[in-house]
Amino acid sequence: MLDFSKIRVLVTEAGGKQSLAMVRGLKELGCHVTVLCDNKYATGYVSNLPDRKLIGKYITAHDERTLQELIKILSTGEYDVLMPIGELGTNFATEHEEELSKYVKLACAPRETYIKAFNKQITFDTAIENGIPCPYTRHSKQNIHDFLSKCKFPIIIKPRQGLGSIGFHKFEKREDFWPYMKEKGLDPDDYVIQEFVNFEKRIGTNLFMDQKGNICTSYAVDVLRWFPIDAGAGVLIVTVDAHEALKYAGELLKALKWKGFANVAFMVDKETGEPRLLEINGRIPASVKMAYMCGCNVSRQMLEMAYDQDVIQYPENNRFGMYIRHLDTDIAWFLKSPNRFRTKPSWFSWKNTQEILYSRDDKKPFYAHLLQQIFSYRKKMKKKEH
Repeated sequence: MLDFSKIRVLVTEAGGKQSLAMVRGLKELGCHVTVLCDNKYATGYVSNLPDRKLIGKYITAHDERTLQELIKILSTGEYDVLMPIGELGTNFATEHEEELSKYVKLACAPRETYIKAFNKQITFDTAIENGIPCPYTRHSKQNIHDFLSKCKFPIIIKPRQGLGSIGFHKFEKREDFWPYMKEKGLDPDDYVIQEFVNFEKRIGTNLFMDQKGNICTSYAVDVLRWFPIDAGAGVLIVTVDAHEALKYAGELLKALKWKGFANVAFMVDKETGEPRLLEINGRIPASVKMAYMCGCNVSRQMLEMAYDQDVIQYPENNRFGMYIRHLDTDIAWFLKSPNRFRTKPSWFSWKNTQEILYSRDDKKPFYAHLLQQIFSYRKKMKKKEH
């Protein structure tokens, strides 16, 4: 059994929302935690949880120079484990796992499985081949003209590799497709192309798969509000009973031979009531705080897998009706949505709700992040236009 109190962990990209929950999980185990941030206003840097704080450009630049700077930090012998948090950082760490593993253990999915989820086309190809319900989607082996002749409009495109809703576009009519692609200089082979699903809600399933293929964490959430309001990230989520979606998610991850934490998102078809695969996020999600609310210490599981130990197995969650709220983007939702006063639960309600960053014993990250979001709002909204 691991003596967690002797494990020294370097957490990268500690400016993200998910980093605080993971750091708190590590501290509850007794680990020594160092966070690597890109500035002194990052959530991880202003937090009182870490034992040590470093400033570095690891978050914003992922090149050979960055690799050498990271190796310089790890080669000091001051760390036992590297825990990348964000999608780009996890991709970078797994891409260089051979070099980095000479100095530390990596607390993330191995490259061979992570890249399958990072590439959305591989995700949908695997889903199609294993009978996982998804929208009618162009398979990588299918000719684009064949797909367009068989699909029903509207359809959507989204980058095969990308973050959030950036690059998403919806086509209402068949004749709009090629003119838009040519005007923007876009190659269809760079995008997942699929029929648009008219959905009434989105279900997020969250699972931890150990190195033996066992499901060690399993809980589902309903996304009640998202921003941008037509196709964005969740801003208010609630734990729900969604065993069918969890079953499909487990089957998909096993087919991908997944190891580690993954968020598998489904849309619920408004016409049939059936789940349809939306995407896999192969890194720690911003809402990972919900796992801890369900009694699952994901940080512990990540460490146990990194050390090739038996991973603690938690039962499928049955704590329903717990809410997590991203107040910064929920404010943006309120300003933009015509349903601001009709939404349920009420936008003004905080019953059974925790804010994603706010904690009574560690308040600074919430206020630091909120101020940064306010000042960067216009720039981010322009980037998310589609």
